[in-house]
Parts: sequence; C-alpha cells; structure tokens
Amino acid sequence: MSKSPVLAIVLALSVVILITLVLTILLMHHSTASTSEAKLIMWIVPWGAGNYTVPSWAIPGVVLAYQCNDPSASMPWINWALYTIQQYVNEDKPVFINIFCEIYQPSYRWRGTLDYINVPQFIIEDLKKMDPSGKGLYIGFSEEATCVANATCRGNMIKIYNELRGEFPEAGFFYYASDGENANDVLALAKGANLTLVGYDIWDYRYVNGVVTVPEYLINNLNTLKSSGFSIIVGEVGFRYCDERAYVDPANWNVKFNWNCTAPAVYMSQVLGELSSSLHPTFIGVWAWNDNTFGVLFNPYLISALENYTKG
Repeated sequence: MSKSPVLAIVLALSVVILITLVLTILLMHHSTASTSEAKLIMWIVPWGAGNYTVPSWAIPGVVLAYQCNDPSASMPWINWALYTIQQYVNEDKPVFINIFCEIYQPSYRWRGTLDYINVPQFIIEDLKKMDPSGKGLYIGFSEEATCVANATCRGNMIKIYNELRGEFPEAGFFYYASDGENANDVLALAKGANLTLVGYDIWDYRYVNGVVTVPEYLINNLNTLKSSGFSIIVGEVGFRYCDERAYVDPANWNVKFNWNCTAPAVYMSQVLGELSSSLHPTFIGVWAWNDNTFGVLFNPYLISALENYTKG
C-alpha cells in the first residue's frame, strides 16, 4: 500500500510530461506551418469603387498611377493615392507604394510597353512630408517589361531606385516582373538596385481536374531569383471575381462571366497554398481590393479564403 501514492505520482508526472511533449510538438508544427505563409498585400486602385480600407490581416498596397508624359493630368488619382498612403502612415502601418507610370490619354499604353520611367519630384516631396526616413514604406515599380529588357533603360531604373533610396534611407524597395520577362534581366535590375524584394506577378494558370496551379516556368523564374539570395515578392495573383472560369485569360476584363462567386475563392486558396509550399515567398500581392473586375471587396467568399490563409 505504501507504494501506491508513489506510483500514482509517477503516473501523474508521466501524463503531464506526455501532454507537455505533445503540446510542444503541436506548437512547433504550428509555428513551422505559420512561417511558410506569406504576408498578403491588398492592392488598392484609384479607379476602383467601394471602401478603400483593407482588412487588418492584410498589408495595404497603394497604386500610385499617373500619366507618365504629363503627371499633372492625373492629379485626382495622385491626390487620392497620397491621401490614402498618409492615412496608413498615420496609423503606423507598413504601406507598399506601386508606382504606375503609364499613358492613359489619348490612348492607353501599359507601362510594360514604355521605354522610359520618371517619378515627378513633387510626388517625392509629398511622400517625404509624411516620413522623411521612409520607415515602413516599400516603394517600387512593376511590370516594366520593355524597360527592364533594355540595358540603357534598366540602368536608368537603377539610378531612380538609388535616388529614391537616398531620399528614403529606411524604406524597402521592390520590383516584380510580368510573366514574360527574362529572369536574368530581372536579376540584373535587382542586383544593380540592391532591391529588398524581387519577383513576378502571376496571370497565367493551369487547370486540371478542378485544380488551378502555377506554370512551372514561373516557379522556376521565381526560384532563380530566390537562389540568388533575394527575398521574394509574388507581386500579383488575381482572378476575375465571381467568374467560374476566372483562371482563363485572367487579366482580361472584357470576357463574359460565368457567374460563380465561390470558384475564385477556391482557385485563390489552391494557388496560395502551392506558392507557400513550393516557394515560401515573403509577400504575395492580391489584385485587387477594389477593382471593379477583380475586386476582393465584392466577394465575401474570396475575403474568407484570404483571411483563412493568413491564419496558417
């Protein structure tokens, strides 16, 4: 009888130790799983509609778009972008600033076709008024395919990045390419500009038996950048909202929708899961919070899918 209390204590301690070990393993597993989830950037666009405030589980990304050959013609968009950036700076939140130097009039010319870039001095001055150090800001360009492919224009881009770094010494700097850009050209830009983040957007998908995946060539390009020591940003993933065939030519906003609001949420979850498991990017940008064609804001199923992803 005198041994029973001792045995009971030993058994009790064994149970406590076992439970502790199990909990430790589970917590370690959860911690490991969580680190594989990228932080989501929700791109907000000046031509969109609805509420410009992104959820607390996402990082705001503001599209700063202007007429490249006549910035003053785009003042409503510029003022909106600067105001939106200011609100998030006031809240001490990180903000991504995506500089869209395009031509909108008399006919639209995508920035990927332009062989020059400029950033108006007044925009730089207004950003400096918000925070002279640039702390918490991530500033960059995207999809500048023609410029990045040309050594002279790419050199000018590097010069602009270096000038911006001089103005905002504590900011981060990024570039993400469109899917057709040569990885070696993108890498040359990233090294020359000493970028914080570099990557690609993803507007090309494969669909087999209900599963949407990222093409191998894009994964390979992203791994080329990662293997060179850069932190990876997948600049844009996106699907037309409430379109059952949103993976088909997904950047095309002129197609007729096959109405199904759950489908893009399923596709988004599949793609985010694949990117996290195969690539482990630091950031993934979602296109777009308030765009009329791709708007996450207008699809509660998509919002839920994205929020669930951030929970790991």
